Amino acid sequence: MKTLLFSLYGLIFIASNFAYPASMNFSGSFRSEASSYTNLGQTAGKESKQFIAGRALLDPNLLIDDHFSIRSQWSLLTSPLFTPRASQPLGNGQGGFVFGDVQTAALNLNRAWLEWTSDFGVVRIGRVPISWGYGLTWDAGNRVWDDYQTTDDRLEYRLHLGNVIGAVAYTKARKLSVLENADDQEFYTVFLQYDNPELDMEGGIYFEKQARSSDINGVTGPSTLAADSSNPFGQDPNTPPAQQTPLRNSTPYPKNNNAVDVYLKKTTGRFTFGGEVTWLTGKAYDLGGDGVDDDLNAFGAMGNITFAYHKLKIFTEVVYATGDKETKDNSSTAFSLLHLNRARPGLILGRELLGLYHGNNVGQGNLMVYGQTDAFSGLLFARPGVRIDWSPSWASGVEVIIAKKAATKEGENADLGWEIDLGTDYNVYKNFDMGLNLGLAFPGKGIPLPTGGEQKNIFAVRTTAALKF
Repeated sequence: MKTLLFSLYGLIFIASNFAYPASMNFSGSFRSEASSYTNLGQTAGKESKQFIAGRALLDPNLLIDDHFSIRSQWSLLTSPLFTPRASQPLGNGQGGFVFGDVQTAALNLNRAWLEWTSDFGVVRIGRVPISWGYGLTWDAGNRVWDDYQTTDDRLEYRLHLGNVIGAVAYTKARKLSVLENADDQEFYTVFLQYDNPELDMEGGIYFEKQARSSDINGVTGPSTLAADSSNPFGQDPNTPPAQQTPLRNSTPYPKNNNAVDVYLKKTTGRFTFGGEVTWLTGKAYDLGGDGVDDDLNAFGAMGNITFAYHKLKIFTEVVYATGDKETKDNSSTAFSLLHLNRARPGLILGRELLGLYHGNNVGQGNLMVYGQTDAFSGLLFARPGVRIDWSPSWASGVEVIIAKKAATKEGENADLGWEIDLGTDYNVYKNFDMGLNLGLAFPGKGIPLPTGGEQKNIFAVRTTAALKF
C-alpha cells in the first residue's frame, strides 16, 4: 500500500519537474449510521444488535493534461470482520467501519486506472468501476448507501457518436496463478448504448463471452478462500460452521458461457418506466462430481415504474433471478450473477443475515442465501412504495417488500416474508443529508431457524447522516 501511495506522489513530482502541468482534485462521500435491531437471530430468547458505523470513500483524480488522467478510489477505514470487506483485492464489498473496532484496516486502495480521452474515443485501463443499466449484473456502487460494487481489471475502448456509445472491452476478473490458465477468469465484451436526454430515453445491449477455469487446488466453482474473492457469497473464514450459509461452501456458477443483457429507461408524461434482462447460456461448473460441466440456461430480470404528480411519487420495483432446486444434476438454471445491490431490498430482510445465519456482522445479508444445501433459491421480490417531497429539502416515504424464493426443493417453504419501512430525509445543506428509518419485518417460514428458535417479528430503527463532495 505504501508503494502505491509513493507511486502516486511520485507521478505528481515527476510531472512538475518536467514542466508537464498536473493537478489533483478530490470527490467522495462520508456516511454514518446508528442502528438497532431486535430478533434478527429468531431465537427463543430476547436478543438485539446495536452499532454505530461509518464509511469514508475518497476518489482522487490526477489530471495530467487535457487527454490523460489517473483516477482511483480509497476506502479510508474499514472493519473487515464486520462489514462487506473492502480489504479483499478485487472483492465486491465497499466496507465501512464500526465505531470502536480495534481491528480496523486503514487506507485501502480499491481502484486505480488510467483514462485517455481523444478525438477517437476514450480508453480506460486498470482496476476500473463497471456499471450498466439498472445494475442487474454490473453496478459501480456509486450511491452513498450502496454496500457492494463491481470493480475489475479491464482494458476498455469507448466511442461516442452523438447519442450512441459503442465499446469493446477485455476484462481479467481473476488471476491467482501465472501458470497457463489456472485460476483464471477473462471476459470479452461488446456493447451499444443509446442515450437521448431530449427524448428522456436510454437503452443498451451488451454481449459478453465469459471464461473461467478451475483453481490450482482443483476446487470446482468459485473459491471461498481468504486470498480469493471469486465467490460473491463467501463469508469470513472465521465464521462459525453453524452460521455458514450453503452458498458459502458451494455456489453454482457459470464456467464457460455467454451473457446477453438488454435494458431500457423511458420517461413519458408523469410516468417513468424501464427494465433490464440478462440471459446466460453455456456451461456451468460441475458440482455433481461426475466430471462433466453442467448445461447452463438462466436469466435475471427487473422492472420498475414510477408515477410523479407534483410532490407525490408512487413506484413499484420487481426483481427476479432464476433458481435451481438441484445443483448436482447435469443442468443449471441458477442466475448467480445477480448483483448483490439488487438482492438487498429494505432495512431488514435484504440487509442483515437472519435466523440460523445471523452472526456478529453488519450489512452482509441478501435474499439468495436461504436455500437448502445443493440448491440455489434465486429470488423474487416486489417493492411498492410512496414518496412525498414536502419541500425541496424534506421528503418522507413508505415502502413494502414482499419476497419469495424462485426455486425450492420438495417440502421447502418459499416464503421469505414481508417488511414495511418508513423513512424521512432532510437536506441540511446542499451536500449534507440526515435521515431516520423505521422497519418492521415479518420473516417467512423459508428462513431457516436455529435449534430451538421461533419466528418473531423484527423491528429496526436507524438514523443516518451523509456528506457528498
